[in-house]
Amino acid sequence: MNAVDDQSIRAQSPSTIRTWVAAHPLSAYLALAYALSWAYWIPLALRAQTVEPGVGWPSQMPGLLGPAIAAVIVTALIGGKAGLADLRRRTTRWRVGWWWLSVVAILLAGAIGLLIAGGLAHSGDLTLYNGISAGIGPLATIAVVFLLNGVGEEVGWRGFLAERLLKRHSLTATALLVALVWAPWHAPLFFFLSSFKDFSIVGGVGWVIGLTAGSFVLTWLYRGSGSSILLVAVWHTAFNFTSATSAFSGSAAAISSTMVMVAAVAIIVADWRRCRRSKTS
Repeated sequence: MNAVDDQSIRAQSPSTIRTWVAAHPLSAYLALAYALSWAYWIPLALRAQTVEPGVGWPSQMPGLLGPAIAAVIVTALIGGKAGLADLRRRTTRWRVGWWWLSVVAILLAGAIGLLIAGGLAHSGDLTLYNGISAGIGPLATIAVVFLLNGVGEEVGWRGFLAERLLKRHSLTATALLVALVWAPWHAPLFFFLSSFKDFSIVGGVGWVIGLTAGSFVLTWLYRGSGSSILLVAVWHTAFNFTSATSAFSGSAAAISSTMVMVAAVAIIVADWRRCRRSKTS
């Protein structure tokens, strides 16, 4: 192969990749999101180390950025500057209407207050989080979880994947499809994250059901708020603090997850009625 041919192939490669990604954006996103997160998590699993609450290393947190990075890369390839600008606007969209802000605030405050008042949780360990050093303090812990866990996941799962699926599918179908690929993405965590390693088979099944219910609530919030990634990132972050910290373990985490499941059932029923009305009208 001469130099001219080699240069020609290199010149065509970016265009070929962009063409393939444009034709298969969801496949490209999923492959990249999995590859980025698992490339970080699998070595941790192979070292047989355990990520503990309040301990800064080892940490699973950087791997949570995989979905957001994948969404940005694929969006840049298929949408260019305009696509990235739209993604940025949805990521920072805070004007979502007082009704949606009130719903989120009431649900979160009510859940936390109920669990603490019932003696099932205690405020002292509210911010003792897996993979984050307790020494950085509560406010910094919340900020890290919001940026890496909330924004890191939601820019991808809702901001990219659900955004595109909702254009062709109902809320129910979209939430189920997202959950179908979102749950297995967590697989490496079961080998080194302390809260996941402790799951029994029944606990693992319950976790999948809870995640699926969370997918319904997050998709509902995302669609209803006018595609605000910021709002769903806030909810995702807050829910993780009520289900994955030392303050909310055992019965408290179960109750928190059950409340989300009840909300998911209500969303499914409402969406079914909405679809039924649209077919008969």
